[in-house]
Amino acid sequence: MTRAQERSIEDRLDEFESRTAISELVAGYCEGVDRQDLDRFMGLWHDDAAYLIPGGRGDFHGTDGIRTSQEVIGKAWKETYHWTTNHTVRFESRDRAIGRSDVFAICTHHSGQVSLVGGTYDDVYERRAGEWRFSTRTVTRWFVSAPVDIDLLPPF
Repeated sequence: MTRAQERSIEDRLDEFESRTAISELVAGYCEGVDRQDLDRFMGLWHDDAAYLIPGGRGDFHGTDGIRTSQEVIGKAWKETYHWTTNHTVRFESRDRAIGRSDVFAICTHHSGQVSLVGGTYDDVYERRAGEWRFSTRTVTRWFVSAPVDIDLLPPF
């Protein structure tokens, strides 16, 4: 008997729906940051979550800290454009999962110059009161290029 056959259809459906909700969290993070939509961004985190950027702009804990993270990021970058790839999810239990994804971002300095950024997100997702949110997101930056002059097209 395979692992899938050992689990009920309800359990398998729950995992499928959970994977979809978790994927929406990962995409919502990019959307919230890139569109500078604080409400969208804050809706992705549990109240006691941690947003950790070792060696970077700091570690942010809880609702107030995570809200502050967007002020800090806004001081560093005028605009950001994120793409996440290679997203994997492993369930530790029905309501807790571990995820990992790689990120590439184009970030515009307030001067108008652009830096390219690459990294990895290591995540802990938890479902509480029926809703999946970030419990922890740890950002590992692999590179941040020196600022360069690249003309980005204005929004249409």
